[in-house]
Amino acid sequence: MRRDRMPAAIGTSWLHQVGIEDVLCVCLLAFFAMQGAIPGIAPHQSSEMTNIADTGLMKMAGIGSQVIVNGAICILVLLHSSRLWRFAFALQWTAVLAAFAVCSTLWSQDATTTARRSVPFALATLFGLYLASRFKIRQQLLTLTATMVVLALASILLALFVPSIGLEASTGHFGNWQGAFTQKNACGRAMVFATAAVLSLRGKPLVRLCCFALFLFVLVMSGSRGAWLIEGMLLVCYGMLRLLERFNSSGRMLLLFGSIMIMACTAVAAWIYFPLLAGFVGRDATLTGRTAIWQQVWEAILKHPFVGYGFAAFWQGMKGESYNISLTLHFVVMHAHNGFLEIWLELGAFGLLVFLLSYMRASRKLWPSLRSAEIGSACWMVFVLFLITVYDLDENTLIIFNGLYWVLYVAAVADIEIMALECKRHRQLFELNMSGCVPEHATA
Repeated sequence: MRRDRMPAAIGTSWLHQVGIEDVLCVCLLAFFAMQGAIPGIAPHQSSEMTNIADTGLMKMAGIGSQVIVNGAICILVLLHSSRLWRFAFALQWTAVLAAFAVCSTLWSQDATTTARRSVPFALATLFGLYLASRFKIRQQLLTLTATMVVLALASILLALFVPSIGLEASTGHFGNWQGAFTQKNACGRAMVFATAAVLSLRGKPLVRLCCFALFLFVLVMSGSRGAWLIEGMLLVCYGMLRLLERFNSSGRMLLLFGSIMIMACTAVAAWIYFPLLAGFVGRDATLTGRTAIWQQVWEAILKHPFVGYGFAAFWQGMKGESYNISLTLHFVVMHAHNGFLEIWLELGAFGLLVFLLSYMRASRKLWPSLRSAEIGSACWMVFVLFLITVYDLDENTLIIFNGLYWVLYVAAVADIEIMALECKRHRQLFELNMSGCVPEHATA
């Protein structure tokens, strides 16, 4: 069931040969990276940070772009339905989470919004599986890097020549680059994932260096200090992985356990000396009011702890349950500023449990690769799991409507499952070879 040996579906091989499928993937990834908020076209997120009111034309264009994206994913799914069915096992718990998000329409406090947004969320899950089953990991990384190069260059052009769109307009952050993204933090976050993709690639060092420099430049200009800090952590993680490659299996085990102990001690120290560290990165001890938001979110969670308020249904400004939080804090809150609390808020304890099961299974399946000599092939998956964890501590990056990072997470989890299956079959074939009992179909 290897991806490179799967026969192309009838009528789709020519799409790949002429590059249409690759271009389509770049466009879809760009749409998700911008969270569906195409600057100057799609409404709300693209205009809320520039203080520009949505127009009827923008809303029509936004709905139209959403329909096109959903239709494109449906076409890819239908053209590759047999392939996706064979690799459906790779979704594991992510499929359960997506299905539960759709089912949450039944008890949502805003059933219309949940229905309208959970279906594209489920389609994004299928798109993640499509990427993992259709392309090898290297091709996925090349496609993602190409997407981010386009968005980084677009961000530079918008910041320099269309500052009303390309520069952040919110109080205290004027002049920071948001580029083609919804705001400066979204820009910085995208560039962090972009550098992770470049670091995971091998070969063509000059091209990789140029891409890395481009992404790092946009990251710096975004002014997102959190993204700067996480980029530093990513580089440390990359250095650790490269160091692991130089050791044998027993040496890797010792280094991995040592690294885990160091990270645990660092987390405890960061918790104890948090006010000092927050001041060092230019934030107060409340993380710009996040701790107060978390307290109010927790009180809301306790009202519906098991199944939540419905996918994308809680934050409605001055309506519904979110009104109580905004009233208490004296400003309008749009999300929980913590990805794990957001899952609990929208999909309840069941949704959070399903996500944790998917994450723990992926980590367990990835562990043998870190112990073996195949660390290089596992770099990208390690980075995705690491960045998802770190970013969702004070932001909501995972179960976002039209969000890129859910697609990347689903694809990474599926890649891990496929890679684990291939390794298992290679071991079985090796054992058969050693015993001299190789069936004919195994060598065909």
